[in-house]
Amino acid sequence: MSELDQALASLRGHEGVEHVLVLGRDGLLIRHSGESGLDAETVSAMVPGIASAAGGLASAAGGGDASTVVARFSGGVAVVDVLSPELLLAVLLRDGVGFAPLLRDLSRDRDRLASLV
Repeated sequence: MSELDQALASLRGHEGVEHVLVLGRDGLLIRHSGESGLDAETVSAMVPGIASAAGGLASAAGGGDASTVVARFSGGVAVVDVLSPELLLAVLLRDGVGFAPLLRDLSRDRDRLASLV
């Protein structure tokens, strides 16, 4: 198992995490860790739009660069993290699970995760 796979498995170890995706800013999937049943390519294609919209909002609000975006759906939560100017990470969680420890780990490990790709 590569270091990247180990890092993604560690993120999947957080309660409620069902899928972890690493992708380029172009929306192309680099790595997916999770059970079957997810159209990972389609999810990856949509994530850059979320990151871009959050970046525009942060800029308009005078808040600097967006680094993490959280979207809550009726059936779960998506966390999009900007690993680098070229890389994004998406974490999909089931609904009803606290994810503050996940956000803390993403913030702490962002540079290391980017270096593994």
